[in-house]
Amino acid sequence: MVLPTPAPAADDGRTPVMDDRERNEAVSLSLRGVRPPLKVPGYEQEAFLGKGAYGEVWVAVDSNSGRKVAIKYYTRRGGTDWATLAREVEKLRYLFNDRYVVQLLKVGWEAEPPYYVMEYMENGSLEDELRHGPLHVPEAVCLFRDIAKGLVHAHDKGILHCDLKPANVLLDHDHHPRLADFGQSRLTNEMSPALGTLFYMAPEQADLKAAPDARWDVYSLGAVMYRILTGHAPHKEEAGANTIFTSGTLDAQLAAYRILIESNPAPAAHRKAPGVDSGLAAIVSRCLASNPKERYPNPQAVLTDLDAWSLRRVRRPLMFLTGFTFGAFLLVMTLIGSALFQDTIRTTEREIVEDSLQGNRFAAKSAAERYAVQAQLRWLTLEHAARDPELRRWLSLAKDEFQKSHEHELDQWLAQRKARYDLQVDENNQSSLWFALNRHGLQFGTAPPRPKVRYEPRGRYDFFHGQGHELEPDHPLPAPIATPTRTGVFKRKDHENDEFWSVAFSVPVWAAEEKKGPPIGVIGMGLDLKGQTRVEGDRERFAVLVDTRPDATGHRGLIVRHPYIEQFKNDNPSHLLPLHYAETVVRWYDSKNNELPEEREYIDPVGGEFAGPWLASAERVAVRLDGEGIVDTGWVVLVQERRADVLQPVRALQWRLGAGAGSAVAFVVVLIVILWIGMASVLNTSSKSRVNRLLRHWAGVQPSGLTPRASGTGNPSGTSGSGVSEPSR
Repeated sequence: MVLPTPAPAADDGRTPVMDDRERNEAVSLSLRGVRPPLKVPGYEQEAFLGKGAYGEVWVAVDSNSGRKVAIKYYTRRGGTDWATLAREVEKLRYLFNDRYVVQLLKVGWEAEPPYYVMEYMENGSLEDELRHGPLHVPEAVCLFRDIAKGLVHAHDKGILHCDLKPANVLLDHDHHPRLADFGQSRLTNEMSPALGTLFYMAPEQADLKAAPDARWDVYSLGAVMYRILTGHAPHKEEAGANTIFTSGTLDAQLAAYRILIESNPAPAAHRKAPGVDSGLAAIVSRCLASNPKERYPNPQAVLTDLDAWSLRRVRRPLMFLTGFTFGAFLLVMTLIGSALFQDTIRTTEREIVEDSLQGNRFAAKSAAERYAVQAQLRWLTLEHAARDPELRRWLSLAKDEFQKSHEHELDQWLAQRKARYDLQVDENNQSSLWFALNRHGLQFGTAPPRPKVRYEPRGRYDFFHGQGHELEPDHPLPAPIATPTRTGVFKRKDHENDEFWSVAFSVPVWAAEEKKGPPIGVIGMGLDLKGQTRVEGDRERFAVLVDTRPDATGHRGLIVRHPYIEQFKNDNPSHLLPLHYAETVVRWYDSKNNELPEEREYIDPVGGEFAGPWLASAERVAVRLDGEGIVDTGWVVLVQERRADVLQPVRALQWRLGAGAGSAVAFVVVLIVILWIGMASVLNTSSKSRVNRLLRHWAGVQPSGLTPRASGTGNPSGTSGSGVSEPSR
């Protein structure tokens, strides 16, 4: 793996170009008649241009054509220098006849010292141009585009430059940029690292183990543009930048450079440069992203965004002119458009509401089916347990006989059944209690065991007699239920003293399979109505469970599952779970219709944070049992979604369109006049007025290429950047 030779210790990492002292020295040497290291046949050396770590550069004239050329001699040839020459010549050979690259004309491999002949760029380097300060945006954009094109051409040939900087960009006689100094370049399939120049190379490139990446050149391209716009390289003005050169070894300096770039905010001085808009600033900022994943993937992507930005600027007046063309038509169509707009909003509202209700109907049906399956599973599980001969034998015994020999056996039997059932259902629906009663309503067993209530008379409860309400203590004992029963809901508290609703499912226990005579007892399970009520989706939507049977107070429509119950915390013993009734759901249940009468605007009776109109759909919970047919549980699932949330996109669209239309109608006449005058001024290229120049500058209509400065052009050292200096760390 070949690495560039480290620069001398005095090197400070800045772009190595000839200063005034070096240029004066070159002129002085030429005037004293210093001879070139080697006489190249066919060329007449004219002047000494400069020297670098690798050798000297001379300007010469082709004896046959009279064309000026630059000859670079590798007078300090070493192993690394020879490899650099070979690498540069190899890459320039691929880029033959590319007008964006300084062309290689001849190579003296066998000469001593080795040399190569290249085009002579009489306007010097971009570094020389930038000594006089930043360039104006039109000139900067022209340079930026041409340099990017040069990189695109190189990358298309499989060559990564790896050391792009102003000193390596030369200006031809038209002041168009040419890429030079491919000594650190790499082929795209090479894995050898290449160090560029500090403050122009990407942070990840400053690593002796890094593999070449097209995004290195993207970062350098952004750094060059940043320098063109601001006059200094990115991060070079940061506090602590100078400490890089005193960090010790090469690895330490590279690490310090990476830390400097990655730990400081992104450069922003280019955003304040005169004439730089947000679009151009964003392109430069993306090129300079310290994270390569956030950078453009290659120079072609940069060029594409730059062309799109330029096109937007050029098209801006034309877009406004289009507004002028259709201004009268817009004015005539305002009233018609307003009517159509209102009709469209109403139609969109209806469609969105209907789509939401359709989704709610589907969700309600799915939730009701889940409740039905759960209820069916509970009843079937209890019926299966009720047919067990042991249970029949225990419930047939008298209290004294059962108490003497079997009470613990029944508790264990119930615990086994409960554990087996709990494994089959979601933990939110696990039973809280299993129980068994004899024909006299005495509680013979529970799971988990509850010795304190064993043999307590429970015949007055709904799960025993199935009459839908709790009987008074002095009421005569009714007969046990003869069909599967779902009780009314009742309150229960958990270990945190929070209240919630529970329900019991029970089935009769017969003395034999023939079910003759009255039942000998009842077996049941109590379950807590807890769990998540939210329905998955982008908007707030939840499933509410409503009990249409009368509760202990005689009211119907009690809401037993709702988000307000999930949020309820009984922090104070005097704070009891409030009761809320959905009378609308009861009316729908009694009417036997398939839709809620007010389902397009359902008012949640809970109020508070749930106040306001909702879109809701309801579905009955019915269970099919063998031998019993369809059993209506009396439960209704209500899926509701806040109407304002459903219509929010329509309201936002309505407001935006209404505000835009009103503003357009109010200012259309003024805009038409201003835009017409502006378009006429931009298209009038013959006008030399200051206003015209300002408008054309604002529109982005600028001449291509660069105009040479009054001073600083025609630099005598103008040649390939590699002829005067080499890449520095």
